[in-house]
Parts: sequence; C-alpha cells; structure tokens
Amino acid sequence: MKKKYQFIIEGTGANGQTWTATGNIECEFNEVFDLAMRDAFMQLTSGKAVYGKPGVGCNGPYDVTSVVIKQTERARDV
Repeated sequence: MKKKYQFIIEGTGANGQTWTATGNIECEFNEVFDLAMRDAFMQLTSGKAVYGKPGVGCNGPYDVTSVVIKQTERARDV
C-alpha cells in the first residue's frame, strides 16, 4: 500500500561543505529509503540541495550524516 513520506537527508562533501536535501515521496514502505536517497543525490548533483555555505561548491565524495524519514499520511481503510 502506498503512503506519503517526507525526508530530510544531511551530509558533507569533500571539503567539509555541508548540504541538506528534503522532499516528499509517495511509495510502498520497502521503497522509501532507496527513493529518498535517489532524490537527495539528484538534488545534490544538480545544485538544488541546500548548502551550508551558499555559493561554495560541494564536491564529492559525499558523506551522509543523517537520514530522517517521516510518514506524513496514514493509510486509509478501504
């Protein structure tokens, strides 16, 4: 059963630059971590993540320091 989730993933780049990626996804429970990580990586590599020092590049390799995934909507009884 698909449910809605919100994620916040934080990490650092090669030079200590911090970054944060956030988003919302709707998926099955067993897919939530992989989809959140994929979305965060796309934000990071396309420059859409929030960087701790704006204007300073965030080069890899990237480390993940925190992953928070919250269910935002309970499944409805059918």
